[in-house]
Amino acid sequence: MQMFATVLSALFAGLGAMAVFWPEQVVDIGRSISTPAGLLTGAVLRILFGAIIVAAAPLSRAPKLLRVFGALILLAGLSSPLFGVELMRTLLAVSADDGGAWMRITGTLAFALGALFVWALSPREHMPRRE
Repeated sequence: MQMFATVLSALFAGLGAMAVFWPEQVVDIGRSISTPAGLLTGAVLRILFGAIIVAAAPLSRAPKLLRVFGALILLAGLSSPLFGVELMRTLLAVSADDGGAWMRITGTLAFALGALFVWALSPREHMPRRE
C-alpha cells in the first residue's frame, strides 16, 4: 500500500509541476474532460487517492498529516459531483483568463503537497543508538 500511495503522490506532484510549466495545456486537458463522465471519473480518482493515502498513513512518517489530507481528498472526491460540469468549466475559464497565474499557483501547491506526501510515505530511517 505504501508504494502505491507513493507512486500516486509522485504523479500528483507531477501534475502540479505540469500546471506550473505548461498551464495552457492543463487547461486544455481540463476542458476536454469537462463532461459528466469526466467529472465522475475525476471524483472516483480522488476518492481512491484519498482512501489509499488514509490506508497508508499508519506506517508513514506523518500519520496524522496523511490522515487529514487523505480525508480532505476523499471528501473532495465525494463532493465533486455535487458541483457539476458548469462550475468546472467556469473555474477553467477563470484559470485561462489570467494568463495561467492561478494555474501556476495551484500547481505549485499541488507539487509541494505531492512532494510532502512522497516524503511522508518514504521509509523511516532507523537512527543508530548512541552508546
